[in-house]
Amino acid sequence: MRTRRILGGEGGYGMVSVLVAIVLLSAGVVVLSTSSVFLTSLRNEAAVRSVAASLALGYMEDIKTRDRAALASEDPAKINEKGELDEGGGFLRVVDVAPDASVVDAVRVKVKVGYPGPLGRTRAVEVVTIIYVGD
Repeated sequence: MRTRRILGGEGGYGMVSVLVAIVLLSAGVVVLSTSSVFLTSLRNEAAVRSVAASLALGYMEDIKTRDRAALASEDPAKINEKGELDEGGGFLRVVDVAPDASVVDAVRVKVKVGYPGPLGRTRAVEVVTIIYVGD
Protein backbone atom coordinates (compact mmCIF):
# COMPACT_ATOMS: atom_id res chain seq x y z
CA MET A 1 0.00 0.00 0.00
CA ARG A 2 1.20 3.42 -0.91
CA THR A 3 0.63 6.42 1.26
CA ARG A 4 0.47 9.92 -0.07
CA ARG A 5 1.87 12.76 1.78
CA ILE A 6 0.27 16.13 1.08
CA LEU A 7 2.72 18.92 1.10
CA GLY A 8 1.78 22.55 1.69
CA GLY A 9 0.10 24.11 -1.34
CA GLU A 10 -0.68 20.82 -3.07
CA GLY A 11 -3.95 20.11 -1.32
CA GLY A 12 -6.17 22.48 -3.33
CA TYR A 13 -7.21 25.96 -2.33
CA GLY A 14 -5.68 27.32 0.76
CA MET A 15 -7.55 29.24 3.40
CA VAL A 16 -6.13 32.55 2.14
CA SER A 17 -7.40 31.91 -1.38
CA VAL A 18 -10.89 31.21 -0.08
CA LEU A 19 -10.87 34.37 2.04
CA VAL A 20 -9.70 36.49 -0.91
CA ALA A 21 -12.47 35.05 -3.07
CA ILE A 22 -15.08 35.82 -0.40
CA VAL A 23 -13.83 39.41 -0.03
CA LEU A 24 -13.93 39.96 -3.79
CA LEU A 25 -17.43 38.52 -4.10
CA SER A 26 -18.74 40.61 -1.20
CA ALA A 27 -17.19 43.75 -2.71
CA GLY A 28 -18.97 42.98 -5.99
CA VAL A 29 -22.28 42.53 -4.20
CA VAL A 30 -21.84 45.86 -2.40
CA VAL A 31 -21.08 47.65 -5.68
CA LEU A 32 -24.14 46.11 -7.37
CA SER A 33 -26.47 47.01 -4.51
CA THR A 34 -25.11 50.57 -4.36
CA SER A 35 -25.65 51.10 -8.07
CA SER A 36 -29.16 49.69 -7.76
CA VAL A 37 -30.00 52.14 -4.98
CA PHE A 38 -28.49 55.01 -7.00
CA LEU A 39 -30.52 54.13 -10.10
CA THR A 40 -33.70 53.87 -8.04
CA SER A 41 -33.11 57.33 -6.54
CA LEU A 42 -32.52 58.76 -10.02
CA ARG A 43 -35.77 57.23 -11.26
CA ASN A 44 -37.68 58.64 -8.29
CA GLU A 45 -36.19 62.11 -8.78
CA ALA A 46 -37.08 62.05 -12.47
CA ALA A 47 -40.69 61.23 -11.60
CA VAL A 48 -40.93 64.06 -9.05
CA ARG A 49 -39.21 66.49 -11.43
CA SER A 50 -41.72 65.56 -14.12
CA VAL A 51 -44.60 66.37 -11.77
CA ALA A 52 -42.98 69.71 -10.85
CA ALA A 53 -42.52 70.61 -14.53
CA SER A 54 -46.14 69.73 -15.23
CA LEU A 55 -47.29 71.92 -12.33
CA ALA A 56 -45.15 74.85 -13.52
CA LEU A 57 -46.34 74.59 -17.13
CA GLY A 58 -49.98 74.21 -16.09
CA TYR A 59 -49.83 77.25 -13.83
CA MET A 60 -48.11 79.29 -16.54
CA GLU A 61 -50.96 78.45 -18.92
CA ASP A 62 -53.42 79.57 -16.22
CA ILE A 63 -51.56 82.88 -15.85
CA LYS A 64 -51.71 83.46 -19.61
CA THR A 65 -55.53 83.36 -19.49
CA ARG A 66 -55.76 86.06 -16.80
CA ASP A 67 -56.44 89.74 -17.35
CA ARG A 68 -53.12 91.18 -18.51
CA ALA A 69 -53.51 94.37 -16.45
CA ALA A 70 -53.92 92.34 -13.25
CA LEU A 71 -50.72 90.29 -13.58
CA ALA A 72 -48.69 90.50 -10.37
CA SER A 73 -46.16 88.50 -8.41
CA GLU A 74 -47.52 86.01 -5.89
CA ASP A 75 -46.28 84.94 -2.49
CA PRO A 76 -44.69 81.48 -2.31
CA ALA A 77 -47.36 78.82 -1.94
CA LYS A 78 -47.13 75.18 -0.83
CA ILE A 79 -48.99 72.97 -3.30
CA ASN A 80 -49.69 69.28 -3.70
CA GLU A 81 -49.22 67.04 -6.74
CA LYS A 82 -52.47 68.34 -8.26
CA GLY A 83 -51.42 72.00 -8.02
CA GLU A 84 -53.91 72.74 -5.24
CA LEU A 85 -52.92 74.87 -2.25
CA ASP A 86 -51.92 72.53 0.55
CA GLU A 87 -49.83 73.42 3.61
CA GLY A 88 -48.58 69.84 3.71
CA GLY A 89 -47.77 69.78 0.00
CA GLY A 90 -44.36 68.69 -1.18
CA PHE A 91 -43.98 71.43 -3.79
CA LEU A 92 -43.37 75.17 -3.45
CA ARG A 93 -44.66 77.47 -6.20
CA VAL A 94 -43.27 80.98 -6.66
CA VAL A 95 -44.57 83.44 -9.27
CA ASP A 96 -42.51 86.49 -10.17
CA VAL A 97 -43.85 89.17 -12.54
CA ALA A 98 -41.47 91.98 -13.51
CA PRO A 99 -41.23 94.47 -16.37
CA ASP A 100 -39.12 93.18 -19.24
CA ALA A 101 -36.51 95.66 -20.42
CA SER A 102 -36.10 94.03 -23.82
CA VAL A 103 -39.74 94.49 -24.89
CA VAL A 104 -41.87 97.63 -24.55
CA ASP A 105 -45.18 97.17 -22.69
CA ALA A 106 -44.37 93.61 -21.65
CA VAL A 107 -43.73 91.73 -18.43
CA ARG A 108 -41.56 88.71 -17.78
CA VAL A 109 -43.47 86.03 -15.89
CA LYS A 110 -41.49 83.36 -14.08
CA VAL A 111 -43.13 80.34 -12.45
CA LYS A 112 -40.76 78.34 -10.28
CA VAL A 113 -41.81 75.08 -8.64
CA GLY A 114 -39.49 73.64 -6.01
CA TYR A 115 -39.52 69.93 -5.30
CA PRO A 116 -37.71 67.64 -2.85
CA GLY A 117 -34.56 66.27 -4.44
CA PRO A 118 -32.14 63.57 -3.36
CA LEU A 119 -30.30 63.79 -0.05
CA GLY A 120 -32.82 66.32 1.28
CA ARG A 121 -31.83 69.01 -1.21
CA THR A 122 -34.51 71.16 -2.78
CA ARG A 123 -34.44 71.38 -6.55
CA ALA A 124 -36.58 73.59 -8.81
CA VAL A 125 -38.13 73.72 -12.25
CA GLU A 126 -38.51 77.18 -13.76
CA VAL A 127 -40.73 78.29 -16.64
CA VAL A 128 -40.37 81.82 -18.07
CA THR A 129 -42.42 83.70 -20.65
CA ILE A 130 -42.96 87.27 -21.80
CA ILE A 131 -46.52 88.62 -21.91
CA TYR A 132 -47.51 91.79 -23.73
CA VAL A 133 -49.61 94.01 -21.45
CA GLY A 134 -49.99 97.12 -23.64
CA ASP A 135 -53.21 98.22 -25.28
